[in-house]
Amino acid sequence: MRKRVTGTGIMVLVFFLVLGVLVSIRLTGLGSQFPNPIGGVLQRVLSPVEGVILRAGNSLKDNTRVFWNFGDVQKENEELRTRVEQLTGDNLKLKEQVLAGLRYNELDSKMFKSPDVDKYTKIGASIISRNPNAWYQTLTINRGTNDGVAVDDPVIVALGLVGKIVSVTLTTSEVLLITDSEGQVSALVRGSTGSPTFGIVEGTYKRTSRLEAEGNLQMLLRRDDNVNVGDLVLTSGLGGVYPKDIPVGKVEQIQLDGSGLLKTAYISPLVNFDSLEEIYIIEKSGGQ
Repeated sequence: MRKRVTGTGIMVLVFFLVLGVLVSIRLTGLGSQFPNPIGGVLQRVLSPVEGVILRAGNSLKDNTRVFWNFGDVQKENEELRTRVEQLTGDNLKLKEQVLAGLRYNELDSKMFKSPDVDKYTKIGASIISRNPNAWYQTLTINRGTNDGVAVDDPVIVALGLVGKIVSVTLTTSEVLLITDSEGQVSALVRGSTGSPTFGIVEGTYKRTSRLEAEGNLQMLLRRDDNVNVGDLVLTSGLGGVYPKDIPVGKVEQIQLDGSGLLKTAYISPLVNFDSLEEIYIIEKSGGQ
């Protein structure tokens, strides 16, 4: 059975049609250029609803912006992370430099005094590696030809002799320690009488064995040489490598050989090679 369209239905339909047109005019702004009393009524009625819709839209926009800008945010985070890592590295380097500076000051304040050493320029350096295959044999330092370092330059610390430079690059150098069997030092023993006894100090390290922890030195002497336990051993200045009067070690033991004509003085180094961090290179070319 077909339904009949009544006048009330037509009026309702017309009302909603007009309402839709007015709402469209309101939302699109088409009625802003001419009087629109009904639009004004609708504005007052719809304003609260518009506010809710506007706030909801802004909130949705703000919450979804991160998804649209995810690539930019990720890139910015990576840049910030890189910057933080760089600043952290710079901070660690600064702390290392400050600590090294403090150790250099301590090194200077306790440095032995020798006129033959003082006339040369000293170059400060830090140890950056140790030979892992043979303890106490060689050290690598962070100074090279760019800093004026040359082969055969002596290496010292506050207590005395460390060794000499045996190879150099632009920015690094290798130090052969006096405890190595190839690191002979022309030396003298000065006893209580003040008279010197000359000889050659040699390290006990051999390339076919590991060095003992104490890094002993030894000096071959004649039986009649006036050398006693406790005497101080210094560089003699002979041989052209080491300046005179650099402390080397102290005589700990004396032993006669089988023939009875010679004796060996066993010498304990004054330098603790295990604890070395900074050293000084004597720049021989800078002598006055």
